[in-house]
Order: sequence, then structure tokens, then C-alpha cells
Amino acid sequence: MRVFDKTKTNELTETEYDLEKGYLMPDVLETDIPEQKAVEEVSHLETIKEYPNGGKDIRKVIDVEGKPYIPAHTEREDILVYIPYTEAELKMIAAEREIAVLKAKLSETDYQAIKYAEGFISEADYAETKALRQSWRDRINELEALIKGGIYEGI
Repeated sequence: MRVFDKTKTNELTETEYDLEKGYLMPDVLETDIPEQKAVEEVSHLETIKEYPNGGKDIRKVIDVEGKPYIPAHTEREDILVYIPYTEAELKMIAAEREIAVLKAKLSETDYQAIKYAEGFISEADYAETKALRQSWRDRINELEALIKGGIYEGI
């Protein structure tokens, strides 16, 4: 499917848009086609070879291609329109991605928290992981507050 800019006047190639910085929205491109009058075919016969008995090999040569009448109409084509994200949307997307990364880190270290809670590792062995996990939770809370607080204008 073809991709266009917001004005739907410029077709974009895959190298001209970045789905990290915008998104594709389905749309319709309407093109007005003017009336096309019918054109009669004009042709003549050309002799290729003549035989002694009077016979001939001939071929038809088309001088003007015939065309049928086509009434004026509007053609519609399904397209995609590239919509760049606003600066605020980009910041929010970055915050959501950072939250996802931090939550994944928490999940990856859950087993250490469980081992500590069940008494299989000491406070000293768990201290560094505990501090990291707390810093990740603090950052998640900070980012979620920014998102909920509407800090990203335009969202």
C-alpha cells in the first residue's frame, strides 16, 4: 500500500518515514479523472508480399489507436498517511518504554527478593540488589506521575 505525507500530495518511500517517530493511519486518496472522449481507430493496409497469381500478403497498420469513451469520475485508492508524533508524544513514548525496561529489570531480580524473603541469602548479599530495585521503583513512580500529571502537554 502506498504511503503519503499529511497533505496526501507527496508519496513517501520507506526511508522517508520513521515508525519510531510517527505512525501510519489508513486513509483514502481521491483522484478526479476528467472525461475522455472516444477516439476512432485509424488504420491502413500494407502489402507485405505479392504473388505471381495475383495474391497478396497484407497486414493492418494502426496509425491512431482507438480509445473508448470514459465519463468523468473519481477514483478512490486506499492509502496510509504518515503522521509524525508531537514532541510531547515522543517524550511520553520514551517514558513508557523506560517504565517497561525498569519493570523487566524488577521481574528479572524477583527471584533474589524471594530468596532473601525466604532466608536463603543474607541481608548483606541482598543489599545491592535491594537498593537497585528501590531505585527502579522510584524511577517508575516518577515517570508514572509525570504521565498522569499531564506533564506532557498535548497528550
